[in-house]
Amino acid sequence: MIPGRVLDVSALVDIAVGKTSYSRSVTTLCLLRGGGIVIPSTALAEVFSIAPLDTQVELDQLATTEGVRVDDFTAGKVSVIGEILDGSRDVTAAHVIWCARSTGWPILTDRGDEIARYDPHVEIDPVP
Repeated sequence: MIPGRVLDVSALVDIAVGKTSYSRSVTTLCLLRGGGIVIPSTALAEVFSIAPLDTQVELDQLATTEGVRVDDFTAGKVSVIGEILDGSRDVTAAHVIWCARSTGWPILTDRGDEIARYDPHVEIDPVP
């Protein structure tokens, strides 16, 4: 398997608060094996809106780690992300799917069933 992951909101929360060690372990393993991590900016913004200040610092450090790329929500992606949404309002989920499609990497998330409703072909790495 390609050693890379796209981090959804739940994976970022898991990393920030340490609910489990799974997301941190997968992220570390991907980076150590020369893979990468993609963090959709919409997911990062959503986590920042609910995270305490001390966890925001940790997320900032993750976002600037070598091998980690924050994917910006740009005008060039709007039409494709709109198609993924298909009338829904979960822009973050659609952006996460866009990132997974563009990298071919699984999505690290605890909402695999929900993501699969938008695109049943993206691979899910479930956060326990």
